[in-house]
Amino acid sequence: MNNEFVQAENSVFFKQLDICCKKVAKEISEKSISEWKNSDYIKLSGLLHRKTKVHLSENTLKRIFGKLKTSTRYYPQKATRDALAQFIGFRDWYEFELLHPLNEKENPIVTPLAPEIKPTTSKHKKKNHIYVIGVGLMLMAVIFFYFFRSNDSLSNVKLTCLNPEGKSPHSAIFKLDVKGNLPDDPSTFIIDFGDAKTKRSAAADAVVNHYYETPGRYFPILYHKNTPIDTAYVYLQSKGWDVIATMLYDTTRVYPVLKKIASENDYHITAKELSIAGVDTNKTFFVSFSNVRPSQISADNFEFDADIITSAERAGVRCSQVNIAVFGDYGNHNLSIMKPECTAWSSYKFSEMAKEGEKDDLRQLGYDLTGGGKLKLRIKNQHVTLFIDHKEIFKTSYHKPIGKLMGFKIMFAGIGSFKNFNLADLKTGEKF
Repeated sequence: MNNEFVQAENSVFFKQLDICCKKVAKEISEKSISEWKNSDYIKLSGLLHRKTKVHLSENTLKRIFGKLKTSTRYYPQKATRDALAQFIGFRDWYEFELLHPLNEKENPIVTPLAPEIKPTTSKHKKKNHIYVIGVGLMLMAVIFFYFFRSNDSLSNVKLTCLNPEGKSPHSAIFKLDVKGNLPDDPSTFIIDFGDAKTKRSAAADAVVNHYYETPGRYFPILYHKNTPIDTAYVYLQSKGWDVIATMLYDTTRVYPVLKKIASENDYHITAKELSIAGVDTNKTFFVSFSNVRPSQISADNFEFDADIITSAERAGVRCSQVNIAVFGDYGNHNLSIMKPECTAWSSYKFSEMAKEGEKDDLRQLGYDLTGGGKLKLRIKNQHVTLFIDHKEIFKTSYHKPIGKLMGFKIMFAGIGSFKNFNLADLKTGEKF
């Protein structure tokens, strides 16, 4: 094994990375990393993307976990390390490092071996000693440059949205803000627009248009070879409460429902109104009520409650779910409640903390609201509590604040309704 590899394998950097990798592995499997197969890395890639919206290919994960051996071990960029840390519940890599300190006594850094030097007379000892130190310092400088030059070369590439704010629908214009020359082929830079639509490549000398159809606060991400390197935002406000329907598997259009409900206490629509909007009510469809506008309410300290009625069983609707979305300055909260028999499709995401019913036991989020129920969501100092009919059914917490409340959305599968909507800041009492 060459000297560079010995040094890198024993550095504090890789000791902390190994600890993180072991914790990530423990989240999805009881097997040790040495027993992992290709399918385990594919599984982790999917789960990581669901939870953090960061895509890392199975080959990239193999390099990070040390499965693919090279002469020098791969040390990922900070954005990648942030995603791994967030996957196991930390705010970012910096917080993970703070809570997993390593010192030189615990992690001795092996100095690269110098050429063997035979005993010499005192006249030459000082000269040989300087030579050994010089060789070691040179090798360490080369290794440091090798591991971090890719990060530095990409630091001059930023994702910019030229018109990030407006009303929906909205054509957002993106471009790469590059200082100097683009450090790689343009095809290696991809934009994920944050709305589950097709990703697009980006070039330094061209703009990229993307059409956003519904109100919300989006966080598009710029990737370089599947590694996130920068993010931006797009903020589209509604006109009071906007009602928009979508069809399952139809990503080409949405169906605005032309009904003004801003002053009504009972937020509902009818099958006739959906048909007029162009929705085939014999197929699976979803209806969202969105009120997206800035406020001074803290999205980390508020309480929401409303009387909710989900769809009766009908063609295309069996689980009768209701989804709650909270848009914040720096991130979002999402909560999906299903019938008890359908909790495999339940999910939640509060800032960086996310779980999916396909992987996790989310039976707490199984509740039948087809007959109606009082739903209350309280977030106090980043601690989340959900009540239904005055009974506490779910609790969790998260680390990373998402700032001010920038909008709210309630979405139903099929035809649902709500009334007695109330949302207020727990500290100031300000109402949304």
